[in-house]
Amino acid sequence: MDATTTPMPSAAGNLASEEEALKPILRTGIVLTRALSGGRMHLPGATTLAPQRHDTTETAIAIISGHVAILSGNAMQPFHPQAGDMIYIPATLPYAVVNLSNNASVLALVFRTDPGFDTDVHRMPELDQAVCDQIPDLRRAHHKALLTRRSGRARRT
Repeated sequence: MDATTTPMPSAAGNLASEEEALKPILRTGIVLTRALSGGRMHLPGATTLAPQRHDTTETAIAIISGHVAILSGNAMQPFHPQAGDMIYIPATLPYAVVNLSNNASVLALVFRTDPGFDTDVHRMPELDQAVCDQIPDLRRAHHKALLTRRSGRARRT
């Protein structure tokens, strides 16, 4: 791996490389696959999967648990899937995955049309700042929503 795939600490948390956050489960060399691979994504609290794109590979991400934002496109527009949702990412679309929690992990399954799982990963360090700039506001909004939901359920006497 070259230097662009190493994690970068930031004031807003950590940008994790694909190598750190994803564990291949199905890929060429493990099973007889021709056009599909899959793996497990684990993002610890306050961690973000660094911006990347796949030139020819389509990706589907199934959120198992945790609170996440998917930032996509050159403007890194946020989308907020919930546990149980599946997100489709077409080839060439830049994206990053943000764990909105400071403590709890995000767990997801990732499926790609790259039989080697990570042979078509292109890190996009030029989008790091766009991602890092959004993380504090995204986490603040997430925490506010959690507190609002919790206080709304409290019994008042």
